[in-house]
Amino acid sequence: MDSREQVTSAMRPTGQRMCIVMACTDAAEAAMVGRQLAELNSACLVTYRRSEDMLYNLPTGKVALFIIATADTPVVISRTLRWLRRRWPRCQVLVVGDTGSGDYELAARQGGACYLTRPVDTHDWTSILTHALQGSASSKETIRDGWPTGTPVPKSSK
Repeated sequence: MDSREQVTSAMRPTGQRMCIVMACTDAAEAAMVGRQLAELNSACLVTYRRSEDMLYNLPTGKVALFIIATADTPVVISRTLRWLRRRWPRCQVLVVGDTGSGDYELAARQGGACYLTRPVDTHDWTSILTHALQGSASSKETIRDGWPTGTPVPKSSK
């Protein structure tokens, strides 16, 4: 059973538990990341079907990594990455795309994200997740009221 069918909004993890946020159109790819994360047993996975859903339904808690593995256009990826960099300036971002998608890769790299091509091996996912979760404490961003702790909240957001 796909756990995304059980809830209509993003899971709100506890404030002490790290989370990996993944926007992914392929449920099998999200399940693979979930299995690797379950083996590490140190964080939860918050999934979205589209990157725009992530913009409207923010995760709360400590975010270790954002993964964007959607079939969006490079323009949408660029816009999403700009938004992520404003909201979580120090958080790691990974974009997963198909081989031969030069515009997609360029948008990811210009947006400050790492880029991987499909298929991503389970060992690669384990390495990526381990690195993100074991990174320095300064790379983890705690979110309160939709803004990272220590970031001045714009007056228009209240």
